[in-house]
Amino acid sequence: MRKVSAKHTQWLKKELPILENKGVISSEAAGRLKSYYAKNTESGMHWAIAAFSILGSLLIGAGIILLFAHNWDELSRPARAVLSFCPLVIGSVLSIVALIKKGGIALRESAGLFHSLAVGASIALIGQTYHLPSDTPAFLLTWALLILPLIFLLRSTGVYLIYLALACSWSGVAQETYGHAAGFWLLMLPPIIRLMSLIRNDRHAPGTLLSLWGILFAFCISTGIVFEKTIPGLWIIAYSALLSGSALLGMHLYSDREGWGNPLKTFGIVGVGLLTYLFTWSDMWQEIGWSYVRSGWNHRAWGAWLDGGITLALLAGWLLAAIKAFRRNSIETIVLALFPILGVLCFLIQSMADQTDLLNALIFNGFMLFFGIMYIVLGCRNTKLRQLNGGMAVLALLLVTRFFDADLGFLARGIVFIILGTCFLTTNLIMARRKKQKEVTS
Repeated sequence: MRKVSAKHTQWLKKELPILENKGVISSEAAGRLKSYYAKNTESGMHWAIAAFSILGSLLIGAGIILLFAHNWDELSRPARAVLSFCPLVIGSVLSIVALIKKGGIALRESAGLFHSLAVGASIALIGQTYHLPSDTPAFLLTWALLILPLIFLLRSTGVYLIYLALACSWSGVAQETYGHAAGFWLLMLPPIIRLMSLIRNDRHAPGTLLSLWGILFAFCISTGIVFEKTIPGLWIIAYSALLSGSALLGMHLYSDREGWGNPLKTFGIVGVGLLTYLFTWSDMWQEIGWSYVRSGWNHRAWGAWLDGGITLALLAGWLLAAIKAFRRNSIETIVLALFPILGVLCFLIQSMADQTDLLNALIFNGFMLFFGIMYIVLGCRNTKLRQLNGGMAVLALLLVTRFFDADLGFLARGIVFIILGTCFLTTNLIMARRKKQKEVTS
């Protein structure tokens, strides 16, 4: 792909409507130009420059803190207080310079990262100077809220990821300290708003893709922490909707991209595969449903309403993504959209009747078998090694697990492993040769 700077791409997007209104180019030509530059170009910014700028800011910050630490015990309390604010002042100055000069990615990322870390360092140093009582949730929450404006002012991906890490850390510590962390959902609203703005402006930009990866991991990790789990098993529906909706939305927004270039689809498909494997075990389906409602310090009464509301919101998002993705009319879309439906049905079956855990496990064993075969077929049909290997990995995981469960000797298991390995190697060699021939003929 050609490298074109983001500044030039934005300039072109602003100029095209003007040229179209003045009759210089037609609307069809403007559309073709937009499509070409969206699909065949990428940012001209060399990410090595940004990486070394960020590394430089981190080294400078670490050096300043080490200089303070060298003589820290010999300083008076007022001197310590003044020095504690020095990293924050330096970070603020860097951020102001980045805003006034409208700096590029390297300046904004390094200033934002230094400023964000300086906020945490200053809070910690002030707390240590005046011997404030330790309150880890309050520390993490204060740090996250103070750097929140930098996400929108500096448009820094690094600050965005730090904020998500702080929000996830707060959710885990708050759940342990207070017994609940319902405020996590409010903390997620600003990054969601920022992400929607990034997708509208340039969904293929590296910063947008990194932000997508970050928020997907944040939701996946913290949803399991924050859920009150008052109704056992409700998380099954929530995670099914979250992962399936992510994959379907990725198929709609990034239909021409795969792998790391399509975080939503990649994360969703991998998550669906792992969750399906978890659901193939009958032990996982025991004591599920409203017959086993929990109570206590970690299971508040209002938790059922909160978890239910979040689950309904995730199901609504999954439904919207499914409606958008169904325009593709593919077997992959249908199978991914079917996953939460099976989750809901099995949850209801287990809630209304005991001793159905084996039935639910068999249903998802069948789904996982079909899931793996589907991607093998799609990989062969589209000559895509990623899909083929993914399907074979799913199938191999299911078969190997079931063989370990079965009462078979080492000889039988060894033969099965050799056959599976041979199938992997042979299929990959054949597909690699077909792909090479296809590239030569085209």
